[in-house]
Amino acid sequence: MKIDGTSMSSIGSIQATNRVAAITPKAVIPGQEQDGIKVSGRGQIYQSLLQKVREIPEVREERIRDITEQINKGEFKIDAQAIAGKLLGRE
Repeated sequence: MKIDGTSMSSIGSIQATNRVAAITPKAVIPGQEQDGIKVSGRGQIYQSLLQKVREIPEVREERIRDITEQINKGEFKIDAQAIAGKLLGRE
């Protein structure tokens, strides 16, 4: 009989979830500071910029539409020298 190790990973995640759910929060004692997380100003700026980047579509539909129109009209020109320069790191 051969035991496949991949089937064990799902069992471990279920057990971990059950352990986390079983933990009950401690009562708040007056005067005792609670654990918390504070994010620096730079961290907050980073998070807001990261969110804005995620909102930008990966496909620029307007650009695709313009190039498609140029191709259909026979006006789209490819600059092989510019492409080769970018591939070789020369701009």
